[in-house]
Amino acid sequence: MLVGLSMSYGQNIQSKKSSLAQGSSAVSITEQEDVKQAIRTVEGRAKATKVSGYTILLLSDNSQTARENANKAKELFEENFKDTKVKMYYESPSFYVSAGQYLTKEEAIIELWRFRSVFPKAITQSREIDISEFIIRPEEDDSEESDEEKE
Repeated sequence: MLVGLSMSYGQNIQSKKSSLAQGSSAVSITEQEDVKQAIRTVEGRAKATKVSGYTILLLSDNSQTARENANKAKELFEENFKDTKVKMYYESPSFYVSAGQYLTKEEAIIELWRFRSVFPKAITQSREIDISEFIIRPEEDDSEESDEEKE
C-alpha cells in the first residue's frame, strides 16, 4: 500500500517515521526523492501578494493645476461617499484619483454608476491590488461598529 504523507518541509521526518513505525499497525515509510524535490519547489515559490481586480478612476489630470484638482476631487468624493476608500496618487506626468477596490468588474460597474452622479466621467480600470486590501480584520469591524453605535 502506498501512502502519501504531507508535512511542512521544516517538520522532523525522522520523528514522524518513528511514531508511525510503532504499535500493532506499524507503517514503513519510504521517501521518494522526486516527491521531496516537488515539495521543496512548491514551498519555495513566492507567495502571491497581489490579485487582479478593478478600481474606479475618478480623475486623471496633467494640467498646471493637476494637484489642486486632484485634491478637490478627493475631498468631494469623501464628502459624498464616506463608505468607500479614495486614493490620490501621482504617476508622471499626471495626478490620479481612484476609488474602491473590487475583485470583479461587475462589482466595479455597480459602484461606477453610483459615483457617476458626482463624477460623470468616471471609468472602471483594471489594477493589480494588494491581497491585504480584501482581508477583513476583526479589530476594524469592532471600530466600525463602535462608530455606528455612537451615532
